[in-house]
Amino acid sequence: MPTAQVSSFPYGLSTRDPLDVLDRGGIAYRLSPHRRKHAPVETAALLGEVEILLAGTEPLPAEVIAAGLPKLNHIARVGVGLDGLDVGFCMKNGIAVTYTPDAPARSVVEQVFGLLISLSRRFIESHEGMRHGKWNRLTGILWQGKTFGILGCGRIGRQVAVIARAFGMNVIAHDIVEDHAWAAQHQVRYVSLEELLEQSLAVTVHLPYTRRTENILSRERLKLMRKGAYLLNTCRGEVLDEAALYDLLASNHLAGAALDVYHHEPYNGPLNTLPNVFLCCHQGSCSHDGRYQMEVQSAENAVAFARGTPILAERIVWLPGMSEPAVEVWS
Repeated sequence: MPTAQVSSFPYGLSTRDPLDVLDRGGIAYRLSPHRRKHAPVETAALLGEVEILLAGTEPLPAEVIAAGLPKLNHIARVGVGLDGLDVGFCMKNGIAVTYTPDAPARSVVEQVFGLLISLSRRFIESHEGMRHGKWNRLTGILWQGKTFGILGCGRIGRQVAVIARAFGMNVIAHDIVEDHAWAAQHQVRYVSLEELLEQSLAVTVHLPYTRRTENILSRERLKLMRKGAYLLNTCRGEVLDEAALYDLLASNHLAGAALDVYHHEPYNGPLNTLPNVFLCCHQGSCSHDGRYQMEVQSAENAVAFARGTPILAERIVWLPGMSEPAVEVWS
């Protein structure tokens, strides 16, 4: 019977369903003893005697994965981010990598509009004022008819586009892969990155973190954003220059920003001091339904690989026999 080490936390806490999937699939499991996000050395110490790692967002560099050799043959990511996982090392050592990209998508999509409306209609300011006895009816942005830019039009960006169109927004997008049939169906117009930044009243970012996207929103590019615009980032902090963003917000060139991700987490930096910033704790996927799907789907992936049965194509990062990863990764 293969054994899985669960490093993701929580896992099987609100419901036993993912654990039941493992039980029915004939996989023994060991839950995280730390009940929090692991440091690399803590994850490494748990490997060596297990075939499967059900991994959270903790870093998994080569030296951590190597601690699981030669038994480790599958890393099943609970979630979607791959930037902390050395997929290249896994490929060299025959370790399968799977993930659950669809599970958290809708949760992030809904978060985007919660952030946008709360920030631009100044609901947070109003709430804080009420808590201090102030009745101040603040005025904000009506988004119908406004230009909304989506940087990265994958599974999340496309859902964001559809909802933005339902608001009556003029939606423009930038992506390295342009699906013109989809864009025509949903009245989305592809533009260059520079045009997107210059034209949009709000820009939302939905990119994977790779060498190509690192610091893609540099100081020079952020300065292209129109005065009074808003920026939302719910993907990875490393795609933008946080210091430049601070300067543009502090000078009121940008009206506001809403961030769920940062270069270093937990975040406690200068953006905390600005009144026109809405900060969240990397919780885009943190809906009950989204978390449930992430846990159950990762368990399904573990069972399918252990049994040698097909894994859904959209959940495959790399399997033995593949010449290259199925998705863009850092390695």
